[in-house]
Amino acid sequence: MISSQIPKNPIKRLDVFWTLGEGVIVSADMQSRTRKNLTHYTRVVLNPFTMKVVEESCSCEAGSFGRKCWHLKLLEQLIENDAGLREEIERARNEMIQAEKDVLSW
Repeated sequence: MISSQIPKNPIKRLDVFWTLGEGVIVSADMQSRTRKNLTHYTRVVLNPFTMKVVEESCSCEAGSFGRKCWHLKLLEQLIENDAGLREEIERARNEMIQAEKDVLSW
């Protein structure tokens, strides 16, 4: 489990969207654990067919060195455990697949 030092509600914004050629994206602005007035941009890209993480990034110090920070771990836990978020991801996935089919039919 993630450290107990995490702010009570660290997520300030959470978005789910898709881009052709990249995948389904879950992004969040998360409050820093150590600096109250600092927000980090955290982003996870899911493959629309396997729903596995293919890319992840965070603007925090650990993320800037390519390490997996607690922001990414928390976002991945939310993706795995939050039913409402999973529904949004599935909706974005279906929209993306339909858009790809439409492009192929042109």
